[in-house]
Amino acid sequence: MYSVDEYIGMMESADRAPNTLKLYRAIFRSYGKFLGVPVDEIHNHLEPANLKNYAAWLKGHSGKSIKMRLSVLRAYFEENGVTFRPMELKVLNAKRIEDHDDKPLELATIQKMVDLANPHMKAIITFLVSTGCRPGEAMKITLGDVKGDTVTIRNDIAKGRRGGTSYLHAEAREYLDLFLRERDAYISLADERAGTFNRPRPDHDDRLFGLAYSTFQQKFTRLYQAVDGEQGKYRARITPHSLRRYFRTNAVKTMGLDIVEKIMRHEGYLTGSYVRLTDEEIRAGFHAGEDVLYITRRDRRHSENALALLKAETDRREAEHAGFVILMEKRMKELEDKIKSD
Repeated sequence: MYSVDEYIGMMESADRAPNTLKLYRAIFRSYGKFLGVPVDEIHNHLEPANLKNYAAWLKGHSGKSIKMRLSVLRAYFEENGVTFRPMELKVLNAKRIEDHDDKPLELATIQKMVDLANPHMKAIITFLVSTGCRPGEAMKITLGDVKGDTVTIRNDIAKGRRGGTSYLHAEAREYLDLFLRERDAYISLADERAGTFNRPRPDHDDRLFGLAYSTFQQKFTRLYQAVDGEQGKYRARITPHSLRRYFRTNAVKTMGLDIVEKIMRHEGYLTGSYVRLTDEEIRAGFHAGEDVLYITRRDRRHSENALALLKAETDRREAEHAGFVILMEKRMKELEDKIKSD
């Protein structure tokens, strides 16, 4: 019988990705917490009923999360010789409806966050909004992965090892340039703090933003809570991944679905089978509609900002006209009164 450590060791020998192994360990920790036993004792508690009860214990998690956890644990059970009855398999394989009733991240909220953020966080937030890449991937992007307006998401850091190319719009490049001017000072300070708290740091940190995803998540959460933080009627709160959803929701308004799906590496069956776009066509399509993703640059935001400016100008002219009419009526009355008095 394999312990969890032995099982994960075999998965590592089978060349599973480091992130996959990390996910497996997290799932086994969750299962151990449910059982109330240490992870290294899980192999002594492989009764099918436990896994069935664990499925019920996970109620409230997304259907995708539950399915993934049960799949990993079921494979571990079966590798240790456990068999499941047909009814038990039905419970484990039950279809679970995905409820994506999470709170949308609105432009006004991101603007407030960027206003409060330091240059480092301004660069990261606008980078994620511009590229649409996953936050976990962004934290592993190196200085060499960014060339001009082009960002390469390497296969070794991409989900499912499916890398690709994303692009930086004008606003994101401006904020990134500002951060890069002081990046050396930031890295030195990070090294100093890590030494104070005895935390590991890369000897030569070539990561673009120089911090781990968990640290970015904490910084992002603090910013969000400072400007909003209200969960309201939604089941899920705003997270760093909300920036990727923001990209998907807004980019399609000006860039076209095929280009957006290609940048996000979310190609569906028909897209992958029939759509053929060159890199230059994708880049041109992105830049042609990039201003829909601007957060703080109002000079080129077309839609609501252009309409707001037009409305403000119209209101101003109408007010001036109304004032002119009132003034003329007053002058005419004064003139009439003078004529009568004469």
